[in-house]
Amino acid sequence: MLKKILNTNHYVYFIVQENIKMENAPILYEEFVKENNYFGKKIFFDFSKITFVDSSGIGVLIRCSEYLKDRSSHLVIVGINKSMQTVFRLAGLNQIFDIIDIKDLTQYFTKDELEIFKEYR
Repeated sequence: MLKKILNTNHYVYFIVQENIKMENAPILYEEFVKENNYFGKKIFFDFSKITFVDSSGIGVLIRCSEYLKDRSSHLVIVGINKSMQTVFRLAGLNQIFDIIDIKDLTQYFTKDELEIFKEYR
C-alpha cells in the first residue's frame, strides 16, 4: 500500500500505491506506524497514482497526522487530483496537513531526489 522511496534526516517520502478505502485503510495505517522513524520530519504521501479516498481513508490520514504531531512531525499530501483536492479543501483537511502540487517538491528535494520519485510514478 505504501512504498517508501526516500528517508533522510528531514524527510520521508512514500508513494501511496492504491486508492484508500474501507477495505485497505487499516493496512495503510499499520504499514505507516510500523516504520516509526518520524521524529521531527516532514512525511510526504504522494497521491499521484491514486484517484479516490473514501471517508475511512480520510480518517486514516487524520490518524497518521495525529500520530506525527506527537512526534513533532507533519504530513504533506502531494499530487492529488483536482476532484480530491476540492473535497479535501471543503472538508478542511488543508488545516490538518499540507496539500501541495508535485511541482512544489522542488522546495524540499534536490534534482537527483526528484528523479528517483519519477521512477515510481
